[in-house]
This record gives sequence, structure tokens and C-alpha cells, in this order.
Amino acid sequence: MSEVIVVGYCGVCCNHCGMRTRIPEMAKRLKRFIDAYEYGTWVQNITQEFDFNNLMKGLDWFAQSGCPSCLKGGGMPRCDVRACCLKKKLENCYFCEEFSICEKLGYQKETYQIEEHYERIRQIGYENWLREQGNKIKEASDNIEYLERG
Repeated sequence: MSEVIVVGYCGVCCNHCGMRTRIPEMAKRLKRFIDAYEYGTWVQNITQEFDFNNLMKGLDWFAQSGCPSCLKGGGMPRCDVRACCLKKKLENCYFCEEFSICEKLGYQKETYQIEEHYERIRQIGYENWLREQGNKIKEASDNIEYLERG
């Protein structure tokens, strides 16, 4: 496995998050196509439904926005989960005895697969689960399918 698996304090596998690499890569690619087709020289003559320059600024922002993970200062600045893990000296929430009843994880439980991951970790162990996540990365798996179902 060549890519390092990063798991945030909340148990979300950062490698499956679109903001980590996929969205920045797509923004760069779309910007490249827009530039190559020279849309900037004529699109505003066709439509006034959006501001082209703001679109390009937005794409620049997304292209530069790759999240380094909460472990390296990314994520929400005032995250209760991060503060809790740091206080308890835990690598992430999967190592906490209160995982299944923790109210701080409401968003992650609703938005990501952390309860499913927790159950899988209990079945096969943390290291084996990390290996499974590495295989999902090789399959170009990300969280979009789960988010769309949610």
C-alpha cells in the first residue's frame, strides 16, 4: 500500500473525502478545459446568468483547498471531537469506550460511515480495517455514493 491511510479524530477515513484530493483535482481539470477552450473570451457575451470571473475564482479556491486532515491542522477550527480526543490522548474515536453513545459524533454518524466502520473494526481489528481502506483507495472509492444515499 503506497498511500498513507489518514483517519481523522472523528473516525472518518480522510482518504475517502472528496476535499482531500478529488475535488481539488476536478477543479484543476475543469479550469484547464475552460482555459483551453477559451471560454473566458466569449461566454459572457452569451449569458449573464453567472459571473465568469467569480466562477474562475471559485475553481481556483477549490483547486487549492485540499484538506491536510484535522491531524495536521485542517478541518473545523473548533472541533469538539478533536478537543475530546486530544484531552483523552486517543488516536481517534474508535479507541474510545464511549464511541457508541457519544453525542459529539452525531454529524459523522449521519454523514459518514463511522458506525459501519466501528462494527467492522470490532470484527476484524483496526489494522485489518486500515488495509481494507487502502484497498478502497486503490479502487478509487470515495464517500460520494454514501453521501448521495444519505
